Amino acid sequence: MDVREYLEQVLPTKEQVDRFVCRDVKEDIAENNKGWTYDAELGWVLKDSCRDDGIDSARTFYSYDANGARTSRCSRGQTARIHTYGNSMTHCDQVSDGETWQEYLGSHIGEPVENYGVGGYSVYQAYRRMRVVEATRPAEYIILNIFNDDHFRNLDTLRGRIRHGAVSPCSWTLPHLRVDPDAGTCEERENLCPTAEALYRLTDLDCFTETFKDNPILKMTLALKNAAVDSTDQNVPLLMGFRAPDSPLAREMGERHTRAALFATQKVVEMFETYAESTGRKLMIVLSHGRHIVKARLLGKPDWDEPLMGWLRDRPYPVIDFRDAHQEDYGRWKTDPDAYLDEYSIGHYAPAGNFFCAQAMKDELVAWLDPKPRAYPARS
Repeated sequence: MDVREYLEQVLPTKEQVDRFVCRDVKEDIAENNKGWTYDAELGWVLKDSCRDDGIDSARTFYSYDANGARTSRCSRGQTARIHTYGNSMTHCDQVSDGETWQEYLGSHIGEPVENYGVGGYSVYQAYRRMRVVEATRPAEYIILNIFNDDHFRNLDTLRGRIRHGAVSPCSWTLPHLRVDPDAGTCEERENLCPTAEALYRLTDLDCFTETFKDNPILKMTLALKNAAVDSTDQNVPLLMGFRAPDSPLAREMGERHTRAALFATQKVVEMFETYAESTGRKLMIVLSHGRHIVKARLLGKPDWDEPLMGWLRDRPYPVIDFRDAHQEDYGRWKTDPDAYLDEYSIGHYAPAGNFFCAQAMKDELVAWLDPKPRAYPARS
């Protein structure tokens, strides 16, 4: 399969662009693009929406305040001193307003925890969104929530369509990084489509091909697809950002891709650190994971991201890994990992899963805050 043939399969359509660039809220879920909408700098942001992805096949409802934070139903009228950034695990896809881990946590401690997560974001996009929000609505405490695929998204020029060959409401261009772990370099790159007109130009196959023909992620993807391998194992190297057959080529490319992705996240975390230090903010890192990553831990397998985790353990601020909390919790259950995770996960966390996350963060967050929240008054 050549570049043009592959890209033709995921070529954006004018209708897809129409839905993506429209800021008006539509009643129809598809017409509303499930809430994702174009942003020139960040790639995309969110607008009020309804989706059909909740627990028990229920609809879920999403709304946002004037600053872009997900609507809070607790501690209204208070100014938040805690802001959270990240992807859909921060935004809490698949649950309605009021069922997020920020809402459970805020209701418990007696103060708002603002949610600036956006589905599909990389760690680098979360950093860029943080800079935009904090410039006009500063908070003393910043929580960065990182999901396992976010590392790879740092390197994506076009979300989803190239690496996974999939089209979603947020499979569009985004600001990204080009890194060289061996040289220790990291280059920030802007969104390739700084105008809506640029997005419409991508609906032309010639333009689409010319724009992405030399993309390094596309080259890796096609190399894997074109490799002559005799294997039916579609789970290797799942943790490396690809779903590809097991082969020496897949393992080599997966290892290189993973190393670059984790290095990119380290550089973005350093950007957060520099920002926090220069502005007097306090930082916390929280690690969220897909259920297959959590399951691997529960089965006693080594963590795939240990190089990054080893580095994070030496940072001078709180770092919370939800795998640790799940591992401790699972010790109290008498069931297999899949049945255990079904209690918390419906793809993203169900309401019970978000409550679990809030409980897992509670003690560390209270210790982090000064002064203590209303629910934990200072004791003489």
